[in-house]
Amino acid sequence: MGISSYNELIAYLENITRTESRILDSEEKFHSIKEEYHTVNYPDIKNKIIIMKKDKEGIFTSFPNEEVIKDKFTIRVKRRNIHFPKHRHQYIEIVYVLEGRVIQNINDQKLEMGKGDICILDKNVQHNSEPLNESDVVINMLLTPEFFDCVFMNLLSDDNHISNFIVNSLYSMNTTQKFITYHVEEKTTLHVILESLLKEYFSEKTRSFVAINGYLLIFFTELSRGLTENKEEAIDKFLKSLKNDLLLYIKDNFKNCDLKTMSKHFHFHPNYLSNLIKKEFGKNLKDILTELRMAEASHLLEKSDRTIESIMEQVGYTNLSYFYKVFKKQYGCTPLNYRKGIDK
Repeated sequence: MGISSYNELIAYLENITRTESRILDSEEKFHSIKEEYHTVNYPDIKNKIIIMKKDKEGIFTSFPNEEVIKDKFTIRVKRRNIHFPKHRHQYIEIVYVLEGRVIQNINDQKLEMGKGDICILDKNVQHNSEPLNESDVVINMLLTPEFFDCVFMNLLSDDNHISNFIVNSLYSMNTTQKFITYHVEEKTTLHVILESLLKEYFSEKTRSFVAINGYLLIFFTELSRGLTENKEEAIDKFLKSLKNDLLLYIKDNFKNCDLKTMSKHFHFHPNYLSNLIKKEFGKNLKDILTELRMAEASHLLEKSDRTIESIMEQVGYTNLSYFYKVFKKQYGCTPLNYRKGIDK
């Protein structure tokens, strides 16, 4: 028998916190993390641990445990009796307040969250939360980037800058990422989806990950819509500035530029960057690079006496026959005939 109502869900989650309290009161090591390498038991999940250790900068970093690596997604009740130092994750965390409140310190900014508030923390955001009161019920959802690979990358095909921006902000390769906050109004689609997701997940005997994946997909879709009105102006401004930066980078690096290298430079997921370039320039990166390389090749043929092989290498090609093929498609003649035509 699964959890069928919100009241049943709250009662189930509160029972978990009461069980933890009894266990944690007798375990000094749960109250604070002080060692260079430390593991913490989660009593509500059998034989599962979360792993935290200091990185080279002295910052505690939480790594996905076996459960999260295997399932790529998990939901936990936020602990009332464990004090965690400021730390960051190697996965994405979604904090949702069902009852009461929680105060989070994120990137040296204090954020007070009340009932219905969501905070989505990207990887590597430094944060910690202040102790909860007995009436507070808060859950954490943990998602690995691989989970987005499997489930959410189709959001990138949505013709919507907001969706693309949200997915990228969650799945960026940057080491100093941001967070997203949003308030979920009761009885909205987003509220119903979140409640359904939690009831499904904590109904362990009847749990369906197919249903959970579906709820999460709708959750991010609805979140995109909800954020559109109050975020669109800022995102449009961001994209306008970004378009100039992208074009400048491509022009400066057209010889060796590729999607993977460019993604690392801008701290973007390759799928997001590819989609963004197509939206902003009306063509894909390969076509833009070809145009720039051919323009430079024609310029060198006109203004220099360098060999065609030398020019080919200068503009980023290594195969002469392929270079001839691309050049002929662009200008209707071979590089040699192009040069001869100019000489006449």
